[in-house]
Amino acid sequence: MSRRGRSGPTISLFSFQDIITSVTAIVTVIALLLALDLVQRKQAQSSDSSAAMAVVLMDRLEREEAKLARLLAMAENSDELVREVAATSPAELRNEIAERNSAIADLERERAKLEKQQRQWQAREKERLADQFDLEPLKADLAKTIEGIEALEQQRADERAENRTIFTLPRGMQKEGWLAVIDSKQIAVAPLGRAAKPTIFVATGITLFGSSAADNFGKWVAEQNLSSAYFLLLIRPGGATGFDQLRDILEKKQVSHGFDLINADQTILHPERGAAP
Repeated sequence: MSRRGRSGPTISLFSFQDIITSVTAIVTVIALLLALDLVQRKQAQSSDSSAAMAVVLMDRLEREEAKLARLLAMAENSDELVREVAATSPAELRNEIAERNSAIADLERERAKLEKQQRQWQAREKERLADQFDLEPLKADLAKTIEGIEALEQQRADERAENRTIFTLPRGMQKEGWLAVIDSKQIAVAPLGRAAKPTIFVATGITLFGSSAADNFGKWVAEQNLSSAYFLLLIRPGGATGFDQLRDILEKKQVSHGFDLINADQTILHPERGAAP
């Protein structure tokens, strides 16, 4: 039989082999680079740790050298003390020890004295606080008394500033005293000898059909038990008419009375205490 000739394209594997070779080369190069990086990092870490260890060792060495210097200084001082003790006689040592013991005893006595003084001071402080606590009520009473005295002084000063005339009943008179201040518009009445707010009488209603101040005073007198009373009538300028009316009312009631003249601006009655001082 005769061979048939092959027909169609021919398959070549050279391109695939080239790709495999290239990829293998690239992977090899990357592995080499990674290995080189790891080696460099290890070297850097080892160098850093060596440097840190060197710093720690140097610091520790400096501390040990400082300790050694202190120990050497203490040894020198100890040697010096030993030489001083060796150069000192036993008698001198006993004297020095005795002096030091005496100084210590003096300090102990001084400390005991100070402690005793402190206890005494604390006891006195407690007594002072107790006395202060006991004196608080007395201080409060004293403050109230001082306030009362100041109030009385202020009252006296006010009375002196008022320049008010004070009237009293004659000594031995048994009647109840009253003071009536009469002016053109009103009549003010207050008891003598005791503090009381004055009673004021004024005209009420219209002129022709109302009540005058004297009429209202008469109504008040009728309501009071004034059989043993004595009225001192003080008349200001313009109060003559009111005085005549009051005198008639008191005469009808058979009430004892007297009268006197005063100035228009003369102060007689206090607005709160009346005729009392």
